[in-house]
Amino acid sequence: MTETTDTPAYKVLNRRRLPFPHAKVYTAFADPEQVKLWWGPHGFTNRIDTFDLRVGGRWLFTMVNENDREFDNVKEFLEVSPERIVMQHIEPMHDFVMTMSFDAVDDDTTELTWIMKFAPGQDPGLAPFLEAANEQNFDRLEAHLQTL
Repeated sequence: MTETTDTPAYKVLNRRRLPFPHAKVYTAFADPEQVKLWWGPHGFTNRIDTFDLRVGGRWLFTMVNENDREFDNVKEFLEVSPERIVMQHIEPMHDFVMTMSFDAVDDDTTELTWIMKFAPGQDPGLAPFLEAANEQNFDRLEAHLQTL
């Protein structure tokens, strides 16, 4: 699925203004040593095997929940810039493209927007769960940024 040619069955949108400079917010994602500390909902940890942040690069990682259940993930970066990262979620289960926008509001504030566009045929019943999980991601990111 490509973002420009497919009409998704649904999308999940999350947005938050973070009281941190653009470069700090972007780097928290662009640096795999940082992203592994905050990615995922509450209670998850991450093992990152590959994080090749370039167009065509792959992000291979395993999320582990509080019950030690493992969730392998494969994503491919379709677009990469300090203002916008677009990635195709390849495995497991879901077919979606995620766009992450990093917009500087002023010198000390960044608006982070995540849009997950799902391919036709995906279960739209997941949307409320994913919206809540993304908000937890934002909570974890904000807490991480406060420690830097």
